[in-house]
Amino acid sequence: MAKNLKPSGFIDYNPEKQKIFNEIKNIIEKNYSKFWFVNIETPAVENNSILTAKGWDEVAKQIFGLYGLAQGWEDTKKYSLHFDLTVPFARYAIEYEEDIKFPFKRYQIQKVFRWERAQKGRFKEFYQCDIDIIWEKISEFYDVEIIETLYNSLENILDFLEINKKAKVHINNKFLIESLIEKFNIENSKDFFKLLDDYYKLEKADFESKLKELSPNNYSEILKILKKDLNEIIEILKDSKYIEQIIELQTIYNTLKNRWVNVVFDPYITRWLDYYTWVVFETFVTDYEKFGSVCSGGRYDNLVWAIRKATNSKWTELVWVWWSIGLSRFFSLLEENNLLNKKLNLTDIIVFNLWCSNNYREKIINFLKNTSKTFDIYYNKAKLDKQFKYAENKNIKYWIFAWETEEENGEIMIKDLENRTSENIKINELKKYFK
Repeated sequence: MAKNLKPSGFIDYNPEKQKIFNEIKNIIEKNYSKFWFVNIETPAVENNSILTAKGWDEVAKQIFGLYGLAQGWEDTKKYSLHFDLTVPFARYAIEYEEDIKFPFKRYQIQKVFRWERAQKGRFKEFYQCDIDIIWEKISEFYDVEIIETLYNSLENILDFLEINKKAKVHINNKFLIESLIEKFNIENSKDFFKLLDDYYKLEKADFESKLKELSPNNYSEILKILKKDLNEIIEILKDSKYIEQIIELQTIYNTLKNRWVNVVFDPYITRWLDYYTWVVFETFVTDYEKFGSVCSGGRYDNLVWAIRKATNSKWTELVWVWWSIGLSRFFSLLEENNLLNKKLNLTDIIVFNLWCSNNYREKIINFLKNTSKTFDIYYNKAKLDKQFKYAENKNIKYWIFAWETEEENGEIMIKDLENRTSENIKINELKKYFK
């Protein structure tokens, strides 16, 4: 059998895995809709000036350029496939600002394309499942709402897969880190953010050594503060110019607890890139922290500004809260750890090829079309044991038989393999039987 025919970094699944993937995607979409987010889609292609607005050096390494989109070579550097859904959404919000009813609560589930070295959990084509709230002013309770929505989505996925584990949300506020930078006069703030972000990837001694380089006189005191709970840190930083923002984190944390979200304060969550602001969060699966974060997000105040600047569009301040589940990556981690053991029927019903007439078989098919079940027809003439083996291999639950006697009586025989029962019913009772 031929192997490795598809390009590296691209995914396909067998029908059984694809059905589980689709069910998980449906769970996410149902939760997004339930929490009042509305769906949009944006093109897979965007202008490069849009895609690179939040940082050319970082983004230019990730995008797949397109050639000849205008049927000519003059546009070879103008367009690329989108590498995430946030930048296209920022462009969308600016372009349709006059028509959007704010606060705009959007969800978007689409494939994105990114230049990644193909490796575990990293793909060049993958699904992202984003939710955002965007407005001129964002209340901390919008952070709560987004976190709760994603948490419920992940909990529902774990329940569906019968994985007896919990999702855990780790939250922080970048202004808390800014306060530490201010308090201890840390000169290289970007490196400090990056170091905290790398905390879980580093050995303890390595982390402390790097922190000592950044703050030789105060690193031991910083280490002590990072080990304290949120209330204690707020007391330590009460004189910071950012205390209002830090107290907002406390409100979010307490509200999430009251809404039964499994949340912890984690000072090492920084989402260190510049365009993340205020509250940031990442989510893990308990006992599978080795997965890394399975969904993440935060405030994104600076991105709309970057798009406006790149496009010379009118200025209205828009800020948002954003979160995304990297569905393809999450699914691959579940697969690699043998956690996709859910058995789903691809087909619910099979009609065997017996001795009834073709006309009666077509009549059965027409009645099955009015049920909510999926069904298959065995058209080829074959011995029953071969037909039965086909149905068993496809794990089909309901077997339908119709001999000459059933046809004369306007009936069929239904065998339920799961409950090990069989009965004859009138053909016009199919819809009621499979309600």
